[in-house]
Amino acid sequence: MAMGMVKRSNAPRAYGVRVGLVAGLFAIGQALLSAAAAHGSEAAVRSMQQALNTLTSGGIADPTLLIGPLVPMLLTTYLSMLGIGLLCVWFAAQAGRMAATAQGRRAGGAAAGMWTWLISSAIWIAASIILTVITNSDGTLTGVFTGTYTSRLLPQELVLLVGQEIIAALLCLGFCALAGAQGARNVALVAPDPFPVAAPALAGYPPPGWRPYAPYPAPGYPPTWPPQYPPYPPQTQAGYPAYPGYPAGWPPPPPSGPQTMAQPQTAPVYPPPPSFYMPQPAPTPASEPPASATTPPTPPPAE
Repeated sequence: MAMGMVKRSNAPRAYGVRVGLVAGLFAIGQALLSAAAAHGSEAAVRSMQQALNTLTSGGIADPTLLIGPLVPMLLTTYLSMLGIGLLCVWFAAQAGRMAATAQGRRAGGAAAGMWTWLISSAIWIAASIILTVITNSDGTLTGVFTGTYTSRLLPQELVLLVGQEIIAALLCLGFCALAGAQGARNVALVAPDPFPVAAPALAGYPPPGWRPYAPYPAPGYPPTWPPQYPPYPPQTQAGYPAYPGYPAGWPPPPPSGPQTMAQPQTAPVYPPPPSFYMPQPAPTPASEPPASATTPPTPPPAE
């Protein structure tokens, strides 16, 4: 299933389980390696058990002489257990990264690491039990005393083996959770698209030679304020602008010579005095002059 098809809320569990299954394959390899080491040291294990039985029955035996042949088996088993634990921690970190990338947040990294630990540990313990039942031996320290290569002490051998593995798995749990959280923190998150488009990207876009826009502010933008208007057209002799279509010498020049203008006797005052706003009295009609003053005297009638 692709990453985009996993629900974001289930991303820690989904990726933790998947990565845990991959880690479980390496855990099966460790169980096979431990069983192979125990099978190769069968002679040394039987000799140690026989020496211990001789001591418990009152005989004379020196079990320390058999420690050297058992060291390769024990180193192979426990070093492979340490290696598979470190590998599981690395897988937990990768699961945390995947979960954080799918969710777009870092909250589920530790959960993804714990899911990886749970699945891989369960596979490891199950594989160890199956191989122990088949071979009736294991390469651990308890297998030296209980691995009789027969089913006589098989229950005790399984209990002691699973106990050791559970203790080792619990120690690995904290490291896996920390690794998953750290893996999620190391992811450069990109906000997921809320509306994913299934169509492929447009081919040939952007075109070759395309350059993005210049960063703001661009040269000449924003314009200066106030705007710079173009200069006025050339002046004519009359002081007016010359426009196309006007006849030459138009408009005519102003009259030459000194010009006089009647100037008021007194300059107006602003604001006007209050008397300006007062109503003026109506003019009185002029008295009529006497008739003698306006009409000539009438001559006397002729006799």
